[in-house]
Parts: sequence; structure tokens; C-alpha cells
Amino acid sequence: MKKVTTVIDYKATLQEFFKEVLKFLDNRASYAKDEFEYQKICKAREDVKQIAANPKKYADYNARVAEGVEPQAEPFMPNPHDNSTYLILRKVLHHMGNLDSEFEWYRKEAQDILLKARRAIAYKNSKNLFKDIQFLFKSAEKFAVKKEIGR
Repeated sequence: MKKVTTVIDYKATLQEFFKEVLKFLDNRASYAKDEFEYQKICKAREDVKQIAANPKKYADYNARVAEGVEPQAEPFMPNPHDNSTYLILRKVLHHMGNLDSEFEWYRKEAQDILLKARRAIAYKNSKNLFKDIQFLFKSAEKFAVKKEIGR
């Protein structure tokens, strides 16, 4: 008899994180003040899509800069005093290369950062009036994509 275990699929969770970031940018685009801001948001969307398509390659900062896909802060800032979404994205980009590290310490740190970032971006995108209460009781693992593996 085969035993089935459920584990977190971090590659799928990373893709879900990028989808949430794109959702955030779509929302930002609908409130753009002018065409210049709208174009910056569109560029950020394309950058995030390109990074999401090949996260292993773009885990390296130098690769992102060389190909011009390093996201800038302004498109992620709904007002001049709130760069929190940009900081969430930067932290994930900085650590996503370690999601499959052979060293447990680096891998565990990257996994924790991804799960917390996934929760934080889902909170920012939530339109629920009671999201403060709702998210209080949801752990970061609740936002992970899970898969079953058999032994």
C-alpha cells in the first residue's frame, strides 16, 4: 500500500506569488494618475512576467539588470510613503534562488520568506472589509500551494 504525503510545492507557490504581484499592479494601473505612471506600471508588469517565466535565471540580480528586468520602486507605490509591496517583491527576488539550495539553512530561510511574502501580498490585494480579522487567523502556510507525493 502506497502512503501519500502532502508537502508544499514552493515552485508553484512562487508562481502564485508572482500572480498576486501582477494583480496588485493591475489594480495600480486602474488608478494611474497619468500616462507616464501607467507606462511605468506596464513596464513593471512585463518585468515581473519575464522573471516569473524563468525564476531560476532571474534569481541573479546581475542577470535581471543585464536584461533590463530589474523592477523599479515607483510602479509599486500607491503613494509616495508606501513602498511596502516593492520591499516584499525585492526580498523574494533576493532569496528565490535559494528555494532549491542544497543547504537546509538557505533553503528554509527562502521558503519562510516566500510564504510570508505570499501572505502579505494576498493581504494587500484583499478587498474584504474584515481582512484585518480574517488574516489574523491565517498562517503563512495557508497560502502555500500543496502537492501530494507517494512513497
